Amino acid sequence: MSQNVIELIMADHRDVEMIFEKLKSQPENRPALVAELAAKFVAHARAEEAEVYSALVKADPSERGEVHHGTEEHHEAEELLATLMETDPDRPEFTTVLEQLVKAVKHHVEEEETDILPAMAKAVSADKLVKLGRTFSQAKAEELVKPPRPKGRTKEELIEQAREKNVEGYSSMTKDELLAALAG
Repeated sequence: MSQNVIELIMADHRDVEMIFEKLKSQPENRPALVAELAAKFVAHARAEEAEVYSALVKADPSERGEVHHGTEEHHEAEELLATLMETDPDRPEFTTVLEQLVKAVKHHVEEEETDILPAMAKAVSADKLVKLGRTFSQAKAEELVKPPRPKGRTKEELIEQAREKNVEGYSSMTKDELLAALAG
C-alpha cells in the first residue's frame, strides 16, 4: 500500500535526524555524510514547498502563514547547510555550524509535526494524501538528480525579506550583514 505524504515527510525527518547523529559520532565520514544530508534535505525541502505546502494552502487558506514560515525555515537551514559544506570537517567551526543546523532543523521539524502536518491531515482527504505522497516522492526523485549543492538566497531575496521584516538600513547591508540581521 502506498504511504501518504505525512508518513513520507515524517520518515524523511527521522532520516535527517539519523544523519545528524552520524555526523556527530563518525567524524571520519563527515564529507560523505554532509553530501548525503545536502542532497536529501534540499530534495525534501523543495518537493515539500512545490507540492505539499501548495496543496495545504489550497485546501486550507488559513494555513498560508504557517506555510510561509516553514518555507523561511527551509531557506535558513539551506544557508547553514551551504556554510557547513564549505567548512573543513576537521575544524572546530564545523561542529559549531553543525550544532546551529541541527537546532534550526529540529525547531522546524517540531513546528511542522505539531502544526503543519496535523492541519494537512484535517484539511486533505486520505485519498488525496496518498496521491500527494506519490507526487512528493516523484518531485524528490527529480531534485535528487540535480546537483546537490543547496541554492543560497540571493542578495535581492534577502533585501526583499529585510524590507518585509522592517530591518533598518537593509539597503546598504552586505549579503552577510543581511543574513545576520534576518537570523537575529
